[in-house]
Amino acid sequence: MQRKNSLERLGFSLSPLGRVGVGLLLLFISSCSKDAPINPFDDPANQPPDTTANGDTLDPNSFAGLHYNIFKPTCANSGCHDGSFEPDFRTIESSYNTLVNHPIIKNNPAGSFTYRVVPYNVSQSIIMHRLTVDIDGISGIMPLALSPGSDWTEKREQYLQNITTWIQNGAKDMFGNIPVPGNKTPQFLGVVGFANGGGSPLPIVDNIMRVPLGSASVTVWFSLADDSTATQNLTYNKIKISPLPFGFDTIPETDLTVTSSPITQEGFFGDDVLYYHKTVIDLTEHPEDQIFMRIYVKDPQHNPVEIPADGSLQYITNYFSFKKE
Repeated sequence: MQRKNSLERLGFSLSPLGRVGVGLLLLFISSCSKDAPINPFDDPANQPPDTTANGDTLDPNSFAGLHYNIFKPTCANSGCHDGSFEPDFRTIESSYNTLVNHPIIKNNPAGSFTYRVVPYNVSQSIIMHRLTVDIDGISGIMPLALSPGSDWTEKREQYLQNITTWIQNGAKDMFGNIPVPGNKTPQFLGVVGFANGGGSPLPIVDNIMRVPLGSASVTVWFSLADDSTATQNLTYNKIKISPLPFGFDTIPETDLTVTSSPITQEGFFGDDVLYYHKTVIDLTEHPEDQIFMRIYVKDPQHNPVEIPADGSLQYITNYFSFKKE
């Protein structure tokens, strides 16, 4: 008995000509099929590159060596220099950019320092002072806390010498380039507010000032710093206020007041700072639940700088806002 093909077993009756057509169809399908793709990782010789840095090959006196051996494992721990406070030691780029020729936030009582790291000058680099001296008798010697992976305690003297040598050699970047001093735009140090013009500073929860319901006004103070111009001598001095965190291009400006009698309050980075700029916001003119602010100041070397700007991180945008509750 002649064996039936698959289609006939399923109940289809094919003529001889039909059987030929089916055979041609199957041949066509078979000829169009592609070979299975080759997985390159099936070959043991083709493995992903090893991107793990080898500290043994880094010059301990180079900035790459400092970041690998010291700043990353010792200083970038949670709640410290992990982006919560400057210097920002999370990456080698952020570490360098927030250290070399970067204005300081907290000085010693004598006001001896200007920058965190001054190329070729160890005695004028506050980083060495913070690592060896309690700057004001209450702040402690850095680092204040050690991550589990840090070997700072065992190698402290060696690491201090590595940092010293790096500064003495010009504080070169990760590519071996000597930094060129430049003039920075004004930077913010803090925002503080008072309901109805007085009393205690408004509490800050989740980086947002909280204003009691029923308050008639909020007096908001801004602390700023510039590397070449005294804060009270900054010009332009404008503010924009909006219920939205974006779209400030269409918001009208009003003047900031610059006082000759600053107040002292805690700043964004936890230290006490001076506040020279302020504004009074009439809450009857702003009934929205949350108000966002941007300020505009200028030093002689730059156009007015917007703080915060469209590219600022969300927590900075929130810090320049307040909620009624």
